[in-house]
Amino acid sequence: MSEDNILIAAKLKELRKAHGYTQDFVAANIDVKQPTYQQYESGKRKPSTTSLYKLANFYGLTTDELLKLCIPLDNEIYFDAPATTIRTLEEAELTSYGSSEKFKKFSAWEIQMLFYFSKLSETSQKELIEYAKFKIEQEKK
Repeated sequence: MSEDNILIAAKLKELRKAHGYTQDFVAANIDVKQPTYQQYESGKRKPSTTSLYKLANFYGLTTDELLKLCIPLDNEIYFDAPATTIRTLEEAELTSYGSSEKFKKFSAWEIQMLFYFSKLSETSQKELIEYAKFKIEQEKK
């Protein structure tokens, strides 16, 4: 197993866990089977260029950000390092959430609503649905 495979594997696992995703969920979103994705995370298999692009898009990153393609000159300065992004993790998640083909029919507002709705507990989701019904009735008047 090459050092590159180990680094990519660790990064993929770190990203997935940080987002609270399962391997099945990530695999489905990048159009590979779960065993293939599991091999990416274990370092037994290197993702194809297409898969790396899809993974970067899924997480709202560039491929450079995903792979950390930079040459450290010292502890503080990087040559050809991607520019520091001011995007928050939430913004990156939201970008990747709406990038899936299944969301192409939705407006940006609808994607944002679905994203935040999916983060709520079931109880809060039910309350939000009831509130939306209430608001619809109010607007009818």
